[in-house]
Amino acid sequence: MRDEAAHYPLHVLRLKPGQAVRVFDGNGGEYPAQVLESGKKSLTLALGGHEASERESPLRLVLVQGISRNEHMDYTVQKAVELGVSEIVPAICERTQHHAGERLEKRHKHWAGIIRAACEQCGRNRLPRLHPPLLLADWLAWPAQGPRLFLSPAGQASAFGPSTGSGNGSVALLIGPEGGFSSAEEALILEAGCQPARLGPRILRTETAALAAIALCQHGWGDLN
Repeated sequence: MRDEAAHYPLHVLRLKPGQAVRVFDGNGGEYPAQVLESGKKSLTLALGGHEASERESPLRLVLVQGISRNEHMDYTVQKAVELGVSEIVPAICERTQHHAGERLEKRHKHWAGIIRAACEQCGRNRLPRLHPPLLLADWLAWPAQGPRLFLSPAGQASAFGPSTGSGNGSVALLIGPEGGFSSAEEALILEAGCQPARLGPRILRTETAALAAIALCQHGWGDLN
């Protein structure tokens, strides 16, 4: 284990030779292991046999997040992983700032690193799927696999209640970037069959709204109940 993969166990957990750890490859299950050697940028482990264990939510929760500013998007991605989202779709919206192709490619790699680190921290052994950034309209054209909720001040708080149901175990959450969705985007979202939902009487920041909505979905239909 070297470089980026070794950073968390070496510099956060500060593992030393002889210590027992558990490691995963992102595809489910984990391996008991023992530290043999620890250097400045590398860690040598002795692996045991694979052990099947799952910490995934029964709800397939897809977060379609309008790309927000650097630190806001990073925070949203990190906490969404901890709360158990299955997939993250970075959506390019009208109010997304600085979305040149090369810059988005770099940010995509950066978000992938945040996902790996968040899984290490919270004990998930399956990496949530991170889609490449795409236009909101392109995602709306995908076939729906369950209810699609988008946050709107004109929505209904009851959208997060049991009456909505989780369809076949899949829910998609659409969250706008800073400034929210434009009126044209809202019309497109409604036309695609998405249901407006509201989080109380206050207007929340994009990163707050995403995490509050994820928690409500996981409480109603996932594993936070």
